[in-house]
Amino acid sequence: MRPALRWTATTGIGAGLALLLACGLAWAGLDALAKARERLWAVEARASAGVVPAQPLLPAEASHGQEDRRSAEAALTAAIRGAAADRRLLLERVAPIAADRALPAELAAEVTVSGSEADVLAFARAIETARPAIRFARWRIGPTGPAETAIRLDARAMAIWEPR
Repeated sequence: MRPALRWTATTGIGAGLALLLACGLAWAGLDALAKARERLWAVEARASAGVVPAQPLLPAEASHGQEDRRSAEAALTAAIRGAAADRRLLLERVAPIAADRALPAELAAEVTVSGSEADVLAFARAIETARPAIRFARWRIGPTGPAETAIRLDARAMAIWEPR
């Protein structure tokens, strides 16, 4: 019976070089992982301290850039009010939600509108495609009452605030 691989000096050197290459790649991967973890820990520390990040999270046109939080919340509610008025909807409620210390760049507002189905869906589309970006984190659509043709949208609108 013949051996499948004949060990010579050349195969030994080749195997040694392959082992060194594998160790080098593993070392580089571990180094990249350590650097990524350091960046993640720095971002988590800034977020828990309530510090707005130095680098923007979103492009300038996608985030609210007002200097203070109150004016950013006012801009968010004004955009919602304007979109509701443009579609002739009854704006039952739009109320900013208090800031979460863990997420200082997050803006939120509770929204309730009612009207015809086409107008409510057009309102939702207008809000979701707006600039600066506004998204519905949670929402529910249902009839306003029994035997009613109008529908009601109850939602939480979210946006990002990054002072410029």
